[in-house]
Amino acid sequence: MFIALLLFFQSLSPPTEGMQVLSHYMFGNGKDLVLKSDYLHKSPVILKRLKTMRVGETRRVAFKQSEDWRLSYAINGFSLTKTSDGFKIYQYIKFDDTGKVFTYINTPTGKIKIYDSWVHVKKCKPFKMYFVWKKKTLN
Repeated sequence: MFIALLLFFQSLSPPTEGMQVLSHYMFGNGKDLVLKSDYLHKSPVILKRLKTMRVGETRRVAFKQSEDWRLSYAINGFSLTKTSDGFKIYQYIKFDDTGKVFTYINTPTGKIKIYDSWVHVKKCKPFKMYFVWKKKTLN
């Protein structure tokens, strides 16, 4: 089933945030990941939280998968800091190995339940993930 998850994420083009996180967990050797994304600044979860935050404020953000499927495949339970020109995200990534934590993958034919512990078929190392977004300014 883990291979199915990996193939699902790899089939998406361009590589999604979820694929970046999963691949880095398996092959990144514990090094920090600076996430690349053209989506996070459009995420309804992130936009909703930013509207209620002050510049310089940091909040812990957790959400239901149905609020933002794409974001949920990459991060959930992350720290969000509002900056004067955008925002920053940080999350320590460590997949559960107890067999109790899972993620649903929303497919056209229904939801597939994937357990975090399945990723541990390979010895993986936790890491810190960062993302910074700044509004583009015109000169």
